[in-house]
Amino acid sequence: MKKHIIPSLMAAAVLSSAPVQAESIYEVYKLAKQHDPGLRAAAATYRAENENLTVTRGNLYPSIGFKGNLGYTNTDAPSGHSDNVSNSLALELNYPIYSPALNYAVDAVELVYESAGVSFNDAEENLALTTLTEYFNLLIAQSTLQTTQALVKSTESQLDRAKKQYEVGLASITDLQDAQAEYDSIRVTELSARSDVSYAQKALLQRTGREIKSIPQLAQDYPIRLDPSMTVDALITQAHQNNKELRILDLAVQRAENNINIQKANGRSPTVAITGSLSRSDSDTSPSNRNQDGVRNSASVGVGVSIPLYSGGAINASVRQASAQAEAAFEQRASTLQTIELNIRSLYLDLQTAVAQISAQQQLIRSRTSALEATRAGYDVGTRNLVELLDAQSNLFNAQNMYEQYRYSFVMKKLNLLEVTGNLTEDNIKELDKWLIAKN
Repeated sequence: MKKHIIPSLMAAAVLSSAPVQAESIYEVYKLAKQHDPGLRAAAATYRAENENLTVTRGNLYPSIGFKGNLGYTNTDAPSGHSDNVSNSLALELNYPIYSPALNYAVDAVELVYESAGVSFNDAEENLALTTLTEYFNLLIAQSTLQTTQALVKSTESQLDRAKKQYEVGLASITDLQDAQAEYDSIRVTELSARSDVSYAQKALLQRTGREIKSIPQLAQDYPIRLDPSMTVDALITQAHQNNKELRILDLAVQRAENNINIQKANGRSPTVAITGSLSRSDSDTSPSNRNQDGVRNSASVGVGVSIPLYSGGAINASVRQASAQAEAAFEQRASTLQTIELNIRSLYLDLQTAVAQISAQQQLIRSRTSALEATRAGYDVGTRNLVELLDAQSNLFNAQNMYEQYRYSFVMKKLNLLEVTGNLTEDNIKELDKWLIAKN
């Protein structure tokens, strides 16, 4: 029994209890994209802003309107009675040939449209990170459950052995009670682990609209190391260029600065427009009136100028308000940049720590494996008791479980770092998929 217990424990910790079809991480992400209402809302907003841009640009072009009128007038006066039937048709033109406020308004809408596009990309990236995090939460929960189930089986075998030894007088009632208590404790832990798996599955169900029972495991040869060329300064530079949240705030600053120009133009710049009209009117009066009856055609064209002069102090106040809003937008960007830089430094440090933890945990597993073998040998010859054996066994399983959690945590921190630097793309997800292998 001594020769086979350690390989059996290790195998039980990594094998699934029931083979089912696995969902790759990229497939799960695609399901989330199809199912997520937040992403659809961001896409709809992007389309709406595109149409709003077309609407606003239309104000820079000539507008032509048509008017028609048909009327009947009955007059009963001391001078006599008359009936009049009239109709008129008109085309009217208005073309703003000089309007700084309109030009700045178009610039503002263009910035809003660009911001909506970045927001859509940001929603995609956030969805990717959220989905991948929930995916790995399920992986962690399944790994913990598998380790716990293996420990349950091993503890159950120790309990059965203690019962048989007690029946023939080779073990005390205390040993039997200790084995029973340890088994009951592990069973409680197993129930909690099952609950964690169920919750993680429900989270993915909510995210993807599909019940996902099984997913691949992270390959044991997944490289736990940092790229030597990756530095904090390089990562911060990438974030300055690619971080979606920062880009949105950059556009917010530009919009706020453009709003200053809008307020100045509205209050201090003239507007020049060409106006014109073509009209036709027809009138028929009974009894006939030569001065009023007949068809009349008319055409007009002109240039209109509108210059704001004074508005009770509102003009200067609007400019000051826009300037303060621009300052607030700039400071908000600066605050967010500080948070992003701190997050990058923290994640980089966490990754360095994780690499060291995983290496140390591997050594701990080797040490606890040796300790379990030694305790097993001592128990067989009577120098160690059952409690010591159960503790050594539990310590090994806990070390194995922590090792898997450290590995998954390392991957999740890398994903977070990709997201904060604006590099969490579908290609990265597909690359990660290569390291996820189906369970036997």
